[in-house]
Amino acid sequence: MKKNTIICISREYGSGGRAVGELLSEKLGIPFYDKEILSCVAKESDMSEEFVKNHEESATYSHILNVPIGHRFPGVETEEIMTPEKLFMIQAKVIHELASEHDSCIFVGRCADVVLKDHENCYSFFIHSPVKDRIKRLVETEGVSERQAKKMIKQTDWERSSYHNYYTKQKWGDPGNYDLMINSARTGIEKAAKIIIDYIG
Repeated sequence: MKKNTIICISREYGSGGRAVGELLSEKLGIPFYDKEILSCVAKESDMSEEFVKNHEESATYSHILNVPIGHRFPGVETEEIMTPEKLFMIQAKVIHELASEHDSCIFVGRCADVVLKDHENCYSFFIHSPVKDRIKRLVETEGVSERQAKKMIKQTDWERSSYHNYYTKQKWGDPGNYDLMINSARTGIEKAAKIIIDYIG
């Protein structure tokens, strides 16, 4: 693996994308960032982690706390209002900073593939699998019913795609936007990680 390699993983909900990222981190001995970014964004934005978590990858962009962007509050400067757009810019800044702090690292989600697209050794992968396989995985890992799993998949995939499409102007899951598309139902987590390691090698 080249020095200063950045691996970005986008994933359908329930496909095991995070698990692939964690395994890659273990095998390659490099940092892994997913939800860990939340605390960094919260600190940078001076917002609580709960607030950031509630608005990350959210499909509600033009409103925050049910207040339209551009709405003026008496005695409050517009710059003081935290909007989803501002939160995204802070997140992008944090991702750039984390990428520069390490020789190599892994990012899961959060549009990191587009945020870091100009990085010399940035590779992007999309982990997907058929809905039936994702339902089975969620039933096993999350302890939910098949009906609940199906609902979670539909909602989360919609939120992720809407968020990604809105902020990057690129279609989430479009094969042309990634180095490789990997069907984890066929490869399994272990082989998916191996395929990525072989590709960047």
